[in-house]
Amino acid sequence: MTRNDIINAAFNVWGRGFYKTTSLSELAKALGVSKAALYRHFPDKDALFEAMNSRFFDDYAEALKPEMDRARTVSDKREKLLIMLRIIIKYFAGNFSFFIFVLFAMNKTGKPGFHLKRFLMEVEKRGIKFPFLGKVPIPKNEYPSLAFLAGMTVFFGVKLLYTKYRDPNISLTEGVLMEISLTEEELRSSVDSTVEKIWRGLRFDKNLIDGVPFEKLEGLAAGLAKSPEGDPLLKAVAEVVAEAGPWRASMETVARRSGLSKSGLYAHFRSKRDMLSRLFMTEFERIAEIAAACSGLSPLWEERLYLVIFSVTEYLRSRPEVLVTMDWVRIQRLELDISLPLQLHDFFSGLTVDLDISSTDISEWVFLLIGIMLMRYYHSENSLDLPNEALRKLFRFVSLGVEGFLNSGGNGKRTAGRGGSQKQERASK
Repeated sequence: MTRNDIINAAFNVWGRGFYKTTSLSELAKALGVSKAALYRHFPDKDALFEAMNSRFFDDYAEALKPEMDRARTVSDKREKLLIMLRIIIKYFAGNFSFFIFVLFAMNKTGKPGFHLKRFLMEVEKRGIKFPFLGKVPIPKNEYPSLAFLAGMTVFFGVKLLYTKYRDPNISLTEGVLMEISLTEEELRSSVDSTVEKIWRGLRFDKNLIDGVPFEKLEGLAAGLAKSPEGDPLLKAVAEVVAEAGPWRASMETVARRSGLSKSGLYAHFRSKRDMLSRLFMTEFERIAEIAAACSGLSPLWEERLYLVIFSVTEYLRSRPEVLVTMDWVRIQRLELDISLPLQLHDFFSGLTVDLDISSTDISEWVFLLIGIMLMRYYHSENSLDLPNEALRKLFRFVSLGVEGFLNSGGNGKRTAGRGGSQKQERASK
């Protein structure tokens, strides 16, 4: 058994469980050795995680460097983006174990872990400089950055690839890390769709977006977006799951937190799975109701989109235990008998009249960006006092893409004769 054997096994053994546990005993069993044999190569688990980081970055840089070098010689910005996305999506489409590792590592504060800044530093050390629209002047403390939003959209595009092309008979939690093989046409279609999201967003009219009265809309929605905490028992469940994660959150802990006996808790929930399903369904339904109520404050599609983004964010800012709990579902793909309320998708159906993107894909993309944006801020600042300016930046990226994000020309005041008629007419066709 070599050092490389251990690293390879770690990607596969831990990755097929989406890193919900990183047990050295499980790893040793897969290799057919004792834990002591692992310690002869790695003094501790952190050393092994660092080796996994190095292995991924070495492999990633080697695969990307030729295309990134070519992209720097291209003058057209869109073509630069197309080259970059094509190689990144192709790489992760063929390396699912690395894809899972990166998704987990970039969105957790514990090990394994590297944040976006370190990610860029590591690939740059290996000779990779992302030619993303050349040198974009982004203030040091600006959040969220264009690189962050574009990068998360790339990963969302890869996730859609696996959802679309993986074997439907194999669950992603069955312990099978499946690489997928794409035809050039399938790859090109996925790349084009992801490029379009990043470059143009939902293709709103820039004049309409520049005229959105943000402060007015925020004032109207602020009260509706802060819902009462609701069922204190479910709040106790959310707090325990946020602290321990869904696998370590026991019925006993929830019972103690809620002041019930364990038998008393079973009077409310048939099982731990039932308890978690009830929690997530209740919260998703509450968020859907709030988003629907707030979007109804305006007849204009561009304003309704911002009201949805603001109201969902405002609710999660007031309920950190709910935000963290939902993040467990996103990262570790906890499979429960739940489905998202149709309201969360239906709102976006009016925005897809000239796009080859489903309303479900749009809603999942938007809610993913909101959740990751909040979680990254929460991890770095230990607070959810995210300024509303960050939501406006996210809104511009979603509605207009890269160019809208970089070229904000609005003052938040709607001019005479400007409104949502264009979107309203298109949505009613």
